[in-house]
Amino acid sequence: MKTSNGIMTIYKKELNTFFYSMVAYIFLIIFILVPNILFFFFFGGIFKENIASMRSYFIMLPFVFVIFIPGLNMGSWSKEKEDGTLELLFTFPVSEVKVVIGKFLASLTIVVIALAATLFIPILIQIFLGNFDWGQLVAQYIGAIFLASCYIAITFFVSSMNNEMVNSFLISATFLLLFNILGFWVSAVPFPLALEWFRGILVWISPTIHFSNFSKGVIDFRDLIYYIGITVIFFYLNLRSLESRKWR
Repeated sequence: MKTSNGIMTIYKKELNTFFYSMVAYIFLIIFILVPNILFFFFFGGIFKENIASMRSYFIMLPFVFVIFIPGLNMGSWSKEKEDGTLELLFTFPVSEVKVVIGKFLASLTIVVIALAATLFIPILIQIFLGNFDWGQLVAQYIGAIFLASCYIAITFFVSSMNNEMVNSFLISATFLLLFNILGFWVSAVPFPLALEWFRGILVWISPTIHFSNFSKGVIDFRDLIYYIGITVIFFYLNLRSLESRKWR
């Protein structure tokens, strides 16, 4: 089986699983409704400040992802364990790397579809307020995809370490929340001068801090490298976790 064929087989299987189980539909409906209601009517949305921008939407997006991506992926490996299909999956003529890539791309596809479904917002903003900055929007969506990739890799790893979907969701959501607020917390807490370097590290590892440039419509390659690096690290940890289980 060719590499691309192996990945596509897993990719199609996972997409079918998402839509067959209604997980994708529930995710998409909630993702579209909840953040958009908040954006339009509460957190500085267009009905609140009459500003032709989606910046406030993307500012809250990392915290929206904290709930929705763990909810989407809590069964990525946990459900395979619960159903007893994980061992069967490893009998396919597909390597662990291809399996993880296929699952990863399927999950990312659902997130991209969800993001694409929000395009009606800038269209409405253009109609009602005009002068919408579409270049800024492209940068914001690019950042959202890289942020989602980072979150997906983390939730996959957590799911691979748990046998129950609920535990996977709770641990993933809690970890991502702490991971996000870390940068804001250390920025507000006084540090001794000798530990300022440590504060800098803690702020730097927060994904929300790196997303702030994207929310402004700025693409900084240092932020892209950060998200790629975190994704690769947890992708690797996911593989090691699966391999250790395989040989138990």
